[in-house]
Amino acid sequence: MDDPKSLYAGVIARLSIKMALSVVKTAQDNPYDWHFHRVKDFGFKSRLLDRMRGEFPDSALRDLNRSFVDDAIIPTYSRAVDSRRPTVDLVKTKLLGVRIGYERLILPQRCDGKPAWCISLAEGRFFIPPIQEAKTDITDEGIIQLLIEGHPAKEIAEFLNLSPRTIEHRIEKMKLRLEAKNLVHLVAKLVATQVDRRGAL
Repeated sequence: MDDPKSLYAGVIARLSIKMALSVVKTAQDNPYDWHFHRVKDFGFKSRLLDRMRGEFPDSALRDLNRSFVDDAIIPTYSRAVDSRRPTVDLVKTKLLGVRIGYERLILPQRCDGKPAWCISLAEGRFFIPPIQEAKTDITDEGIIQLLIEGHPAKEIAEFLNLSPRTIEHRIEKMKLRLEAKNLVHLVAKLVATQVDRRGAL
């Protein structure tokens, strides 16, 4: 099969908004000379994804974000090219300070020699933006923990021996500091800060 398009043309319209498809031309010996081409991007819109897309125009790998290329692209694509077999992996890495995770299937060209291209199908799992550390006191820490556990403001007030209005006021201040649009968005950002503090993905 000489053209990767003949392989993906029949499925591209069926991909969900959480999926992206790209082709990496791997004919060159030096992986940094391999060429990345985005065929279909993730279907959902966000400023964060737009910023990340800007880091990955169609170009040679040497022109892309080097730490991301070294961490998330070259090792797995090299394995797929060398083995000439499909490769599946779960990518957990950082790009522009954003913690990203996605499952990826890499299909190298079916041929007798070295594959000239690989198709990559990725399904996004998480994109956690960098969050400025909120200045908190011991009461805020308690509120944060109880919010993450799913408790409503009234229960949090009972746990902390404070009035429900005080809890609501502190939650509103946290939403402003973290630029959260609503309570669900606040909890998501708080969980992300907890993940970031622990250095885990």
